[in-house]
Amino acid sequence: MAINPNNALKARHSCTLAGTGGGKSTAVKLMGLVGKHATIFDLYGEYKFDGRSKSPFNGLGRRPVYHFNTRKSFAKNFIDAWMSGKEFVVAYSPTFPETLSGSKLKEARQRELEWFAQLMWDASDGNRELDVVIEELAKLTDSIGKDDTIVGELATGGRKFGIVLHTVFQRSQEVPKTIWGNSPRKVLGAQEVQADAKRMATEFDADLADIIQISKLNGIYDEKRLYYLRKLKKGIGVIEACYIDIKAGKLVPISMEDFRKAA
Repeated sequence: MAINPNNALKARHSCTLAGTGGGKSTAVKLMGLVGKHATIFDLYGEYKFDGRSKSPFNGLGRRPVYHFNTRKSFAKNFIDAWMSGKEFVVAYSPTFPETLSGSKLKEARQRELEWFAQLMWDASDGNRELDVVIEELAKLTDSIGKDDTIVGELATGGRKFGIVLHTVFQRSQEVPKTIWGNSPRKVLGAQEVQADAKRMATEFDADLADIIQISKLNGIYDEKRLYYLRKLKKGIGVIEACYIDIKAGKLVPISMEDFRKAA
């Protein structure tokens, strides 16, 4: 179970959201928000690692990621890595029978997420940080209100036990408010529709024109750059701009003035 509560620890949970092709996983890989000891609930293999590849998008920004698809293999390897004290990234990618579909498949995936999150909670220690990444959270939740699941517990109570929760999804209104409200760090990629852009302008404390600018610039620099707005500190209007150079796999911070003038 969670041990060594430390109320002096700061909340550093993060949310990363963008529409399809907006670079959600790319941001997680290359923005440096994920620490040295990390686990990933990776349903779709976004963080596959090939030791022969030199791509900056390989694994977690070139960090090796070891995937396991059964509870037993993942738990054993995670516990061994966690107890070693060394840097690691391990991912749980459960597999499901091809006969499962629709609501039954969703329920099966939710059970695996709950098991994964409970293991993270049980291993947490206020004397050490454990970064927990959950991909495509919106596909695994039933409520957009209060999250009473173990994932919600990671968001609300994990801070003092060293948990840094990173959730990845497409639209803020599709995930529990518990997750959004308890994540002071937020990364926003391109939105797909005007309604979502307007909502994010409000929730990000940003000008609508700045939200729309992300999509415009991604279109101009197609396959060359992915633009984002980030909120890495508490406070209204505390926003910064950046882009990822796709060819170099490099994060490039830019001023808001340059972001607004870019074309």
